[in-house]
Order: sequence, then structure tokens, then C-alpha cells
Amino acid sequence: MLGTAPWSLAIFTLSLPFALMTSALYQPIDWLWILLALVNLIAFAKMTFAWHRVVVLGDAARASAARGTTAEARHLALLAAFAIPVALLTRANGDIPFIVYILLNGAQDAWFWVALIAVQLLIWVPVSYLLAAYGPCLPRVAATGEYGFRTQRAATQYPRWPLMLMVLVLVAVAGYFNSDLVELRRNLTDGHAYLGALGILLCVPVTFVLMAMLGVAYRDCAK
Repeated sequence: MLGTAPWSLAIFTLSLPFALMTSALYQPIDWLWILLALVNLIAFAKMTFAWHRVVVLGDAARASAARGTTAEARHLALLAAFAIPVALLTRANGDIPFIVYILLNGAQDAWFWVALIAVQLLIWVPVSYLLAAYGPCLPRVAATGEYGFRTQRAATQYPRWPLMLMVLVLVAVAGYFNSDLVELRRNLTDGHAYLGALGILLCVPVTFVLMAMLGVAYRDCAK
């Protein structure tokens, strides 16, 4: 599965730090980070498109190339519809502790953490559930060219909590190391560079596991 799109995997891995470093458009150079984030998204889509076809179709995926087809374009559109809002929400999530602290008027630590955890659960449990429910449409569109949102949601055989958990792990890893990578833009230090590299090394295998789980979830319900 990893060997089906090696160049896309390499480009995705190398451009991922720039995608995670993308912030508000305060300076002209910030448009460069947006461009690199777009490159990362395209590589992500091409990589996962190939992965999902291998999981669902097996050897038939290698025999029948589908690059440049309507299925690949729809896969890219759906992945962007998932990834971009989650990335924006993850970026905005960094301000939530400050907002909670202000709303509580600097309350004691216990109340602050209770409120913060409650807010995070209210945000990310519904988001992860939606991604777990409709995420298998990614391998579906890669294999068939059709989204099939209603059909796929009703046909899913597995409980959704493993996919929800893996989505939360990916969001947590990317969100945690995002601060180090953004700080690396302002102040180049070995500590931030090492933590950023560690974040990339963790994001790639977590992404692989999540996409494999989505592929298996669709493949088993399509039998």
C-alpha cells in the first residue's frame, strides 16, 4: 500500500511542515505557505487515492490506472472538503484556552480545565463522528467514482468509535506540533526544529493508519 504512490508520499511528507506552518496572511511571504499547503493537499489526495484503490480493488487497482479521471477529481474535492475545515478549526482551536480563561474571569485551575475539556469535547466529538460516518466515502469514490453519502453511512458495519479515536489522534498530533512549527518561522531553534520533525514523523504513520481503516471499512461493507 505504501509503495503505490511513492512520489506523492514523498511530496506530502516534505510539504507537510509548510502546511502545518501556514498561518494568517499578515505578510506577502505567507502566500508562499498557502501555495505549499495547496501542494501538500494535492499530494495528500493523490497518495490516498492510490492507497484506497489498492485496499478496495487489490491487484485490479494496479492493472487499471485511474489517474486524471473523474473519480480522482471527486476524491480530491471530497478530501479538501474534509481536510480544509478541520485544519481551520484546528488552527482556531489554539485560541480557545485564552477565550475560556477570559470568560471564567481567571477562575481557579480546576474550573478552567473542566470548562476547557468540556468545550473541546463539544467541538471535536461531533466533528470526529461526522468524519467517521462519511470518511469511508473517500475509498468509495476512489473505487467507483460515486460519493454515495446516504448509502455508505447506512451500510457501515463497524462501530464508529475506532475511526473517531484515530481522527482525534491525528488532530491532536498535528495541533500539538503546529505551535512548534509556527514558532520555528519566527525563531529558528534546535528545540523547535526537533519537535517539528518529530511531529511530521508521527503525522505520516497516523495518517496512513487512518486512511487504511477508512479503506477497510468501505471494502468490508461493499462485499
